[in-house]
Amino acid sequence: MGTAPAYRDVLTRSHRTRDLFRHLRLDGARDEMPLRLSRCDHVDTYCDAPVVDHGGCRMAAPEEAESELSIPVDYVPGARGHAVLAVGPGTDGAESLAVWRLSPTGRAGGAWVVRLDEVTQDEQLTRIMRMVQGRCLVGWDRETPVAILDRLADVLPQELISTLRGYVLAVPELLTEITEHRSAYAEAVDRQRAVSTSKLAPLAWHAEVPDHEDLAVRLAVQPRAASPVAGTALALTSAVAMTAQLWQDTEQARYRRRYLRALGEPQPLPSRWLAWLRAAADNSAPATI
Repeated sequence: MGTAPAYRDVLTRSHRTRDLFRHLRLDGARDEMPLRLSRCDHVDTYCDAPVVDHGGCRMAAPEEAESELSIPVDYVPGARGHAVLAVGPGTDGAESLAVWRLSPTGRAGGAWVVRLDEVTQDEQLTRIMRMVQGRCLVGWDRETPVAILDRLADVLPQELISTLRGYVLAVPELLTEITEHRSAYAEAVDRQRAVSTSKLAPLAWHAEVPDHEDLAVRLAVQPRAASPVAGTALALTSAVAMTAQLWQDTEQARYRRRYLRALGEPQPLPSRWLAWLRAAADNSAPATI
């Protein structure tokens, strides 16, 4: 099918990213190494990985870099990334909260699923939510993550709730920003065509920007999910990763045209999206594990 490339597995980066990220200045150490998901208290397991105990919450040990591109793709200076919240049935059918921690480009770096009827028994949930401070919550809309935070108001510190509420992104807004940039680049090609003696072809995108409702439907089925609530979180994780890949494809297509390089150096994410991530990182205490 013609649209299939838009829904490929974007979590595995290909060498197509080399052209873009060889131009990025990546100074300093990485915010975090990529983590595979493994079992924590009440957390579903998605793959086997060495496990390290971090203050009572067991997390998967960092993977080795999959290729020379792993660090540039996942490291964005000044940004920590995203967090996904979802509520729904867990593996035992009980209402549960899923918390997914993502890199700036949507790579999962931690995952927890906690029964909601147990979150008042200790400070486990507070410890988990501290781990996503400095990141933007992301959802299909802004209202859903905020509503989930409201449900947790009695068990989380108010300052933590307020900080997380201040930085929420919606997938449709991210897709819209990419569409705006693509339109601006296409207009720049038209202006160049008007003064060029050569025949210029239109910009060709590896994948078109999908409608967010269509994207949500296509990603709704997550066969690897161990529970419905994990499936919801995984669908959003896939959406963030795919959207970031769409942007990388966009910048690659632009930077192949010498006359479009005057629009600026390639950026790891669109300007508004990146500004939100950096603002979240600037207005939060460093997360610890």
